[in-house]
Amino acid sequence: MVRREVNPPADGWSLTLPAGLWADLSRHLFTDGAGHGAVILAEHVRGPRGPRLLGRRLILAGDGVDYVEGTTGHHALRAEFVRDAAVLARDEGLAYLAVHNHYGTTTVGFSIVDLSSHERGYPALRQITRQLVGAVVFTSQAAAGDLWLPDGTRTTLAEVVVPDNNVLRLQPRPAEPAARDPEYDRQSRLFGDRGQETLRQLHVAVVGLGGVGSVVVELLARLGVGHLVLIDADHAARTNLPRLIAARHDDVGRPKTSLAARNARQANPDVMLTLIQQEVQTPRARDALAYCDWIFLAADTDAARHWVNEAVHQHLIPATQIGVKIPVDADGTLGQIHAVTRPITPDGGCLWCNELIDATELAIDMLPDAERERARYVAGVPAPSVIALNTLAAAEAVNHFMLAVTNLHHDDTGQAAVLHRPRSRDRDLQNPRRNPLCPTCSRCRQRT
Repeated sequence: MVRREVNPPADGWSLTLPAGLWADLSRHLFTDGAGHGAVILAEHVRGPRGPRLLGRRLILAGDGVDYVEGTTGHHALRAEFVRDAAVLARDEGLAYLAVHNHYGTTTVGFSIVDLSSHERGYPALRQITRQLVGAVVFTSQAAAGDLWLPDGTRTTLAEVVVPDNNVLRLQPRPAEPAARDPEYDRQSRLFGDRGQETLRQLHVAVVGLGGVGSVVVELLARLGVGHLVLIDADHAARTNLPRLIAARHDDVGRPKTSLAARNARQANPDVMLTLIQQEVQTPRARDALAYCDWIFLAADTDAARHWVNEAVHQHLIPATQIGVKIPVDADGTLGQIHAVTRPITPDGGCLWCNELIDATELAIDMLPDAERERARYVAGVPAPSVIALNTLAAAEAVNHFMLAVTNLHHDDTGQAAVLHRPRSRDRDLQNPRRNPLCPTCSRCRQRT
């Protein structure tokens, strides 16, 4: 495998494309070495480093039909194709982005002819749509954008992000080399200096700070992740101590967010922390998830699964669900232990499609505390939980994350879950199921 240098996140406007949309667009643009065109309609939201555009619709321009020889340039989108796409953008309140490809690999920019075309057409198009309009030019490894904002100003696109097995960050040119931090010298020899800088710039949430989540926080902090968002409403109990990393006996009764924050700061004094001692379904926690680059789901409630799954598909943020199950029958018979690490990506791994959210339990989880207890009728029996098994799942999840964000996975695509069965020493991959009618994740798959 030829090593590809990763681009650290760039400040400014970004465009995020679900993996399936990017795959369809790549096949259209890069299959035969010729020029091709398309339109992307995108939702405008806020993000951790600037405004984000989220690709919602891809409209491919037919060669010779919708993408034709232009009067001043090599090719152009036909006027009727532009009109229909612009009306759709206006009606759905989405940004309109015309797309074409250039020759090249890691560097790309608009030609003088391209920019002249934008100046002739986009002021009028902006008036028609009353939305952001603009253009993006791609090579297979780079992207540049020219954005015309509704307030009359104009700006550039900093990067296009594709969250998949590797998180691609396509920028107009390769990022400048990053300075090496001596403290991270050994792991920079794997990630590269740009990879280490990528980790420093990331915002990562951990939902659930118990036996699995506390290990995840420790690993992320020691990797040098720059900003951690720690979400958990619980306090440490005496029965938690054997599984909470670095917990002390005088920590009983303290918020789990405080214990996780203490460990993170001991591992990395420069880490920025956002502590949310609330359930993930609260507005503050949900808002915080929307500003992250990655989410670790280490809580086992149906509400946590639902709201993290929702953040993935609404905001196009990749996540990883982590869990360990130790089944014991009523007569004490031990079943097959399994530890699972499941990627949840925009366009793949939806927890509703994979029947991992129980609608009835979700409804109970969303009740106020007192009503929730009455709704359950019988108090639950605590499930077995062991730190070594939790650590197995946490390490698998963090390894997948660090290789994805530094572009070190062998394949750019792939959303299979990893299932460990420690009793039989098996390790399997499970591809996610997909329901084409799923109202949650189908919003990532709109192609025309």
